[in-house]
Amino acid sequence: MIEIEFNIYLASKKERAHLRKNIRLAAVPRVGESVKFSNRVVGDYFSWTVNQVTYRENGVIEVTTDLLDNINCRMYSFEEHDEFLEYYHSYLNEGWISPNGVKVNSQYLNRKKEA
Repeated sequence: MIEIEFNIYLASKKERAHLRKNIRLAAVPRVGESVKFSNRVVGDYFSWTVNQVTYRENGVIEVTTDLLDNINCRMYSFEEHDEFLEYYHSYLNEGWISPNGVKVNSQYLNRKKEA
């Protein structure tokens, strides 16, 4: 089994969060492949698409995924902010950490201003 540091992202129109967790898998997922993570509260309905794999000199393997459910690059995952918070807290309960906490979703807000 290989220990991999996964980085996932959730966002509402107002806020966003980066979550990180070390997970052991039999193989390292490749860019373009999808991964599902266990979640007792919201289930594993969504798959996360891998967009970057980094092999660090110290042996750490980092896998980063696209923003969850980023339809047409809209820059948010959830229409309802409460649903974002439900997912965010459910992943924290599954052992994910949020190194920077919840931040303003400036990517969506800036895109909205430009439109």
